[in-house]
Amino acid sequence: MLLSACGRMGEQPPTAMPADYLPTAVALTAASLPSSTPVMPSQTASPAPTDTATPTPTFTALPTSTRTPTAGPVAKPGNIRILAPGAMSKVVSPIGFRAYIQPGANNQFMLELLGEDGRLLYREVRRHQIYLTDGVYTNIKIPFETRAAAELGRLQVSTFDAFGRPIAINSVHLLLMSIGAEEINFTNTEYARASFYSPSDGSEVYGGTLYLSGEYQPFNDRPIRLELISEAGKILGARILNVEAGIRAPFETSIPYDVDEATPARLILRQADEKFEGTVFLHSELLVLYP
Repeated sequence: MLLSACGRMGEQPPTAMPADYLPTAVALTAASLPSSTPVMPSQTASPAPTDTATPTPTFTALPTSTRTPTAGPVAKPGNIRILAPGAMSKVVSPIGFRAYIQPGANNQFMLELLGEDGRLLYREVRRHQIYLTDGVYTNIKIPFETRAAAELGRLQVSTFDAFGRPIAINSVHLLLMSIGAEEINFTNTEYARASFYSPSDGSEVYGGTLYLSGEYQPFNDRPIRLELISEAGKILGARILNVEAGIRAPFETSIPYDVDEATPARLILRQADEKFEGTVFLHSELLVLYP
């Protein structure tokens, strides 16, 4: 016992470890110890994928809708499409008039030119057989005489059905010149200023009230007039709507009517000219009205 005690008394004490080396030593010691449980990071990690290979990202396709989308209303080409001269063209005699026209009864249409005071400068009724769905392509020379160096005029095309009711009227304002250089504007759209979306042409209407929706681009700020006209020319119902010039906008309204039996009628939208007497634009379709 004494020898052992003397031996321990002679041993040198261990060298103190520097303070900045302590974390390194702890880490080395931990690495040398066997452990069945991996050291987890302090943050909470997402579960590791079960496959050992790098997972390929997959994308789940969205379910395909079985609902068939409903098509919106489509504006139709106008029955009378004036190609040239366009609005406010400067023209001299004769006017080179070009248009696509769907003729009315007996394949006829009427072409007129009015002077500034409303006098008739030109009128012609023409008959054309229809070969194209767009209508008859027309190229006509229109002579005129003015009372001044220049005046405002209105060139208009009209079609009528077998009962004398107007089917369509389209027109343009022109500057009629006795002399000078022409300045021709061209129409840049094929679509009509007005379209009826409901009811469609040839529809049957019941109950004494016609519910109507459509779209119109006015010539001016004057109100538009909607009418139901029988084959005898009788107005069966009417409605007036206020509009704003130049803005193509949808409209919805209703027209009460009174009939005792099934009655064919023509639904007419018309707008008066602000510079001339008469109608500047007219659009129509056929309906059958029931009590």
